[in-house]
Amino acid sequence: MFDLPKFKRALIYQRPINMRWGENKLDALYEQHHGFKLQIGVALLFYNAKRDCLKLFFRDALGSSELQKIVPRGGFMLPAPIAGQDFLEISPNLVIRLFRG
Repeated sequence: MFDLPKFKRALIYQRPINMRWGENKLDALYEQHHGFKLQIGVALLFYNAKRDCLKLFFRDALGSSELQKIVPRGGFMLPAPIAGQDFLEISPNLVIRLFRG
């Protein structure tokens, strides 16, 4: 088992993305909506259209990292989208439960 990074805030993007997107695309998506680059201590959670794959993107003192989790059957239970918001703040504990559970 691996340790998840320590982060103060977690945000979920409320639309599915292509899981092949990397650091540059994810950074640009966040910057487009917030006006600045992702800061250390903030984790971003993304999902695909089938909701069977999650991607966690974050920065730490060493740079950026991505973790992916795939569920072969079923999918992930994610918070309901809120109209007018592209990123929704979620509990860091929810991220830990999704990746460990």
